Amino acid sequence: MNRSPSERRSRYFNLSLRGLAALLWLGLAGCSFLPGPDRAGEFPLLQDGNARPGVGKVIVTVPGAFASVGIFAPVLGWQEDDSTVVAYRFPGMDGLALDHRVDIEGSAQVIADYVNDLGASEVYLIGYSTGGPIAIETVSRLDAPEVALALISTAGPAPDAALSSLRSGVEVAKAMLRSGSLRPQDAWTENYRTLLYGEAALSDPERARDSASRAEAQRQNMSTPSLRRTMAHTSSLMFWTLSRPGALADARIALFHGAEDTVFTPNGARRLARRLPADRITFYQGQGHLLFETSGRLFDDIHHFFFSES
Repeated sequence: MNRSPSERRSRYFNLSLRGLAALLWLGLAGCSFLPGPDRAGEFPLLQDGNARPGVGKVIVTVPGAFASVGIFAPVLGWQEDDSTVVAYRFPGMDGLALDHRVDIEGSAQVIADYVNDLGASEVYLIGYSTGGPIAIETVSRLDAPEVALALISTAGPAPDAALSSLRSGVEVAKAMLRSGSLRPQDAWTENYRTLLYGEAALSDPERARDSASRAEAQRQNMSTPSLRRTMAHTSSLMFWTLSRPGALADARIALFHGAEDTVFTPNGARRLARRLPADRITFYQGQGHLLFETSGRLFDDIHHFFFSES
């Protein structure tokens, strides 16, 4: 039977979404054979050269799945006195081999052990997306008397990640329809536009042009991540439950979230803020999941929360 292009695309999406679900469970099983971050071939933390026992302030940055520690470049410009910046690398990113997996609590323990050995009196953590839960779990393992936590576009406890995966699959399918192409690179490039500003912005001429330009500039970097990398980055998040929220009672906590985030929704951010509980939550109107790309004031807002609101 001859099908129209739209019918072929619709059938392809249905098959792809069913296949995605099957691959997810196969990958979760396969990922269990990768060791945790404590057995990584190379230590996953980087520091700016100022880390030393007795340093006064430690600023810890934790990116999300498929994200480089480079997203936190503005933090290096803060130049706080008696401080060091430490970054946690995901496997297969920033020169780190894909020889282990992220484990929310295990990764948090690796970070906490390193920071506790420094003996700092003040610790400031920034977690983005999947890195948010890692940063949350790190807080309860720290010895420092003063701890502050900033969560950017953060993931929440289960079943938030599973629901996010389903939403993301739908968004990629919609992006493929908009692009009129079955090529994965075209779909990822088109989907990048909604990650920037949300789907509603596509109908705004100025933002539509801006998102199209930004997405096109990233086209060469758009590719489907391998199943091994995907599971190494995300499988632990699927089962994270935030079992000890009371351990965060003494920390100052703020959420910074895009009001149009299609990956982890604003309502999910509100629920997490209540559970922690957070001191405050800031929504960036007209912006999506990639706040580090779209907000000119994000890191200034975090700096102000850390060092001017204590």
